[in-house]
Amino acid sequence: MAIDESISFFVRQSRVLPTFRLYGWNKKAITIGEFQKIEEINQDFCLNHEIPIVRRPTGGKGILHYDDFTYSFCCKKEGKFRGNLFKTYEIISRIFLKAFSLVGISAEIRKEKKSYNKSSLCFARSSFGEISFQNIKIIGSAQKRWVDGFLQQGTIPVTVDRDLLRRVFLCNPDEADRVFGIKELFKDFDIEIFQEQIKKALKEEGFEIVVEPLQEEEFVLAQSLQQKHQVLCSRIEMQQIQPC
Repeated sequence: MAIDESISFFVRQSRVLPTFRLYGWNKKAITIGEFQKIEEINQDFCLNHEIPIVRRPTGGKGILHYDDFTYSFCCKKEGKFRGNLFKTYEIISRIFLKAFSLVGISAEIRKEKKSYNKSSLCFARSSFGEISFQNIKIIGSAQKRWVDGFLQQGTIPVTVDRDLLRRVFLCNPDEADRVFGIKELFKDFDIEIFQEQIKKALKEEGFEIVVEPLQEEEFVLAQSLQQKHQVLCSRIEMQQIQPC
């Protein structure tokens, strides 16, 4: 989370190019939306089981990370991204929709701009621009917008531990039954192949792709932002956890 926010700072300063980042998680963790109440999470359970809770810079509801595929995209408000939140959502969703199509998945973009489900679980509710398959949400996304740019973050669950969801989130237990991993729907789904199709979809949208490592100044800023995003960590994790 800290790295995503750090990259977005330098993108908005025009010091690095607009950045599309793909990453995974090396341990179980919870992320919650920028304005989500921590009381929606079973904090005692997370502390006892060493599951850190991290606040995202973007909005939305809670996600249990581990076996998933997470992305972030940050850009200045210019060119094709000079439009409002809904316009930028639509462009990014179109890229993922194309990538899904290239791997044989006929997904669709939600067009309705209202969400009636107030669940604390991100994948038990759906909002504009998010992608679903047969009414099952397969990507959860949210944006943070500044005057000069924006950051969008999103996640594709690969597999889902519903029992752990019920223990972590203080919500209706039945809501966990509405959360599916992409491999439950498509057992042959391959993350590496999907990543290559995302690159193809980006090129088809007119993007030139330049693969670069994280810059030193981005990492330094991320380290200073790290504690800002940590909501609940054990004492050991507070000392050792790396920004993600």
